[in-house]
Amino acid sequence: MKKETKDNLNELPKTCVTELSDNERLIKDVFRSDFDKLKLFTKMLRTNNLFNKAVIIHK
Repeated sequence: MKKETKDNLNELPKTCVTELSDNERLIKDVFRSDFDKLKLFTKMLRTNNLFNKAVIIHK
């Protein structure tokens, strides 16, 4: 792993997160490649399976 230096900590992140409207998100998803759609679908299934196995404990 790389060591964090003071210069690295002061740099701005190179990516920005913006909220897309529902229409923009749908348009983006429609034009994805089939392979990307498959990867997102399998990721969704894994996440859903993880949530189904989760145990919630209240104290």
